[in-house]
Amino acid sequence: MAASFSGMLQQSRRRAVLLPAALLLAAAGLLAEQIGLAFQVPPLAGQQLNQHALAQGTQKTPGLHSGLFTGLGSGAARLPRAEEPSTEASSFSIFAATAVAALAATADAAEPAKEKTLWDKVKLPVYACLWYFFNVQYNITNKRLLNTIAAPWAISWIQLAAGIPIALLMWSTGFVQKPKVTKDDILKLAPVGAAFAGGQVATVASLGAVAVSFTHVVKALEPAVNAIASALILGQVFHPMVYASLAPVFLGVALASSSELSFTMFGFLTAMASNFFFVTRNVLATKFGSTGDMGEDKTTRKTNQLAVLTFVAAVVLFPIALVLPGGLLSFSGACKAAISNGTPASAIAYMTAASGFHFFMYQLSSFWVLSCVPPITHSVLNTLKRVVIIIVSIIVFRTPVTAQSAAGTATAIGGVLLYSLTKAHYAKKGK
Repeated sequence: MAASFSGMLQQSRRRAVLLPAALLLAAAGLLAEQIGLAFQVPPLAGQQLNQHALAQGTQKTPGLHSGLFTGLGSGAARLPRAEEPSTEASSFSIFAATAVAALAATADAAEPAKEKTLWDKVKLPVYACLWYFFNVQYNITNKRLLNTIAAPWAISWIQLAAGIPIALLMWSTGFVQKPKVTKDDILKLAPVGAAFAGGQVATVASLGAVAVSFTHVVKALEPAVNAIASALILGQVFHPMVYASLAPVFLGVALASSSELSFTMFGFLTAMASNFFFVTRNVLATKFGSTGDMGEDKTTRKTNQLAVLTFVAAVVLFPIALVLPGGLLSFSGACKAAISNGTPASAIAYMTAASGFHFFMYQLSSFWVLSCVPPITHSVLNTLKRVVIIIVSIIVFRTPVTAQSAAGTATAIGGVLLYSLTKAHYAKKGK
């Protein structure tokens, strides 16, 4: 027992040195990257219009938005990658962020002391920064991949399945305690995994059809869907003022939709579908939250919950993603078409792998944030995250924004924040 405690103490001391070092490494990498970007030569003026068309996917053939979901489009014309704006994080920054995430995954489990440590004080901002960082990277890389390859079913499954080798690596190296689940546990989690897979497919389809910023404006309606689903599935009914506070969200989305330059009904409906799927996943995950032995501390439990759900979702989606047009069987042909349009095979491989890695890491860090804060705080942080993604995507992809669209976006995001605060207010009064 004493030897075990001594080993845990030594491990904790090593992390006490490694974690700040990793944080400094990440900060230095990001700083160096931004300095490098500041001194880059801007693109030629004559190329800027082409870059905007590339970013928005407007050079796709007519009807590709609906065809993208089924793989029936003829593919997007591509410009050489040299003409694309360099806005993704450098490999060094991604490596540093991953190092922080790896250390963070084990910091809670390795801490034997009962009193609050430095890590206890800084872990929430660390988790939140990782969540925002990987989510922004995912949206940028995923949009470029979808502009290159018309195979959304395949891309959706690959991004889901990318979490499997990461989870296996975490368990095999001892970074995270292995969960103990039975066959009955897996069957209970099957509906949760199916909802997870459905949400992923719908999100990818929407991101491929419309601007990234517009998809996230529509996804701001998720709290409204959550309020309805909680009442229907969990029997959880809120104060009437909580539901009334959702009115600005509906108004904002309506304003933004009516003036969105990239608007398509397909993109809007798939974004709404993703709301329903992810809310269903969250509600069912709450209902079956005690399924299986996922670990002792909160961070380990959340990590294993996501890992197990990733396995289940990938298995559920595989037969569908295999046979449908735009699925795994047509992925090779879609890649060949993209290569013939001038995209290097190495670029396709990188975007595919990176989007899958970023997808799992942003989901994982989101679960870590949820292990530290109540759901209402997580909802507020998620609202702020959407603001960051919308702003970054508008800048990166040079998305044209009308005054009405900007007003609608601000109204919708403000409405989500109002809903979260109103819900928290009446929850406290009810205690």
